[in-house]
Amino acid sequence: MASTPLHDKLKAPFRDDARTDSDGILRCLDRTAVTGDNQRYMSMYDWMARWYDFGERWIGKLKYGNGIPNMRRQLMQELPWRNGCSALYVSIGTGADLRYLPASIDAATLDLVGLDISLGMLRRCRRVWRRKLDLSLVHASAEDLPFADHSFDIVFHVGGINFFNDKKRALQEMARVTRPGTKIMIADETADFVDEQYKKSLFTRSYFDDTQFDLKEIIAAIPAGMQDVNTQLIWNNRFYCITFRTPDVC
Repeated sequence: MASTPLHDKLKAPFRDDARTDSDGILRCLDRTAVTGDNQRYMSMYDWMARWYDFGERWIGKLKYGNGIPNMRRQLMQELPWRNGCSALYVSIGTGADLRYLPASIDAATLDLVGLDISLGMLRRCRRVWRRKLDLSLVHASAEDLPFADHSFDIVFHVGGINFFNDKKRALQEMARVTRPGTKIMIADETADFVDEQYKKSLFTRSYFDDTQFDLKEIIAAIPAGMQDVNTQLIWNNRFYCITFRTPDVC
């Protein structure tokens, strides 16, 4: 399957207004319009981007052994990958999960798009993957995906939705851009792990001190009519993984 040019996937008005800068990232976000928790965590990830992979690779390994790689591998196995499919990775960060695509998949055949609200993370992602994958990157909000309806065979999100301004809107948008009958996956830290990890870390505690979330709220935000809804706790209850399928008929 040939890749569809990224601009051909865009909906109006993004198709006319979006621009690709010299860093190769398609800009579809007005940063001045980002408010609330979205603004808080956009700022956090912008400054964390340079050190994010180092922290996971070395500090994460010292603290959790192979727990994080095993968790990411398990998440990627939840998705219906096939050679030649198109996939949208919402909140791609540095793209760490792409290291754990199933061995049976030829990554060179995939039409991959990664989206994030943090320009710092996208720039880091570009540096990590530009010589390894054909990966298009988009600076945009998960609550206002710039793509036309039913643009992707796979849509998934790992990390971030716990503190989105509008979780329901983000899930509606993911369902909208996914083709009928397709499985969607969202995953993030459990509340206990946020308390254990982020509220105690010197680097992140100021961003999380006054935060809380309820997994039931996120499950309740899944759009009506979605099929095969399933929630599981993984990595010793540190992460949750929710999957559901869009209806076969639009």
